[in-house]
Amino acid sequence: MNILFDWCGNAGVRDVLGAVKTILNVIHWIVPIGLVIMTAIDIFKKVINPDEKEAQKKIMTRIIAAVLVFAAPIMVRLVIRLVDVGLGNKPGTSSSIGECWGD
Repeated sequence: MNILFDWCGNAGVRDVLGAVKTILNVIHWIVPIGLVIMTAIDIFKKVINPDEKEAQKKIMTRIIAAVLVFAAPIMVRLVIRLVDVGLGNKPGTSSSIGECWGD
């Protein structure tokens, strides 16, 4: 199934994709900084009180969250490529969502 639609030529689609990309970029920068600060605080708590088990769980949870935050852009690009393939769009053309996304 080949659905030809000029994704980049449509101002609404282009604006929405641009807004989503900007939000993801902000999240990609702010969340890791917050995670590093909160993890440093938890490590400090763990050093002061080595018997505290909850700090260790928080540290592991934050490390997993950091990995997921860094993996989010890869997952978004993968989904966009899968949608392009599913719609039959060729990469590098204006009918490709990835081209409008900036891939």
